[in-house]
Amino acid sequence: MAFYTGHKTTQMWSRECGIDFSDKSQVLAWFKTEYSGWNNVWEELFKNAALTFLPRPKYCMPLDHTWKTLPNLTMLGDAAHLMPPYAGEGVNMAMQDVLELSRCLTGENFADVHAAIAAYEKQMLTRSSATARLTLESINALHETEAIPYLIGVIS
Repeated sequence: MAFYTGHKTTQMWSRECGIDFSDKSQVLAWFKTEYSGWNNVWEELFKNAALTFLPRPKYCMPLDHTWKTLPNLTMLGDAAHLMPPYAGEGVNMAMQDVLELSRCLTGENFADVHAAIAAYEKQMLTRSSATARLTLESINALHETEAIPYLIGVIS
């Protein structure tokens, strides 16, 4: 059994916090303090997890990230627009990348492959920037005391 939690902190937290992540009792003690007031079902998850707790930082590319278009190479999915999963759009964005790139490469609107790739990258970077902005807003909202009303508003 594996599960994931999110924790908003500094980039080097896992190295500086002093927790031995292979020691479930230390991880559980931290969790009980950090997430006080949460249902005890989480305690059961920690106690019964088969895998060691692994802290994994989540990164987000800058919203204005661009690169020079190459004539025969481009990127799709997380390689092109890395961001945490807080908007729930990762797979959708990757599929949209494939669709847009295939349309650009097979369409008759571009003089050559380089122009087709440039058009795809422009569309993709604009779209991914908007989703990354939503992701960063969600990260902030979900780590505030008013997270539940935020979630209810997003879902309804």
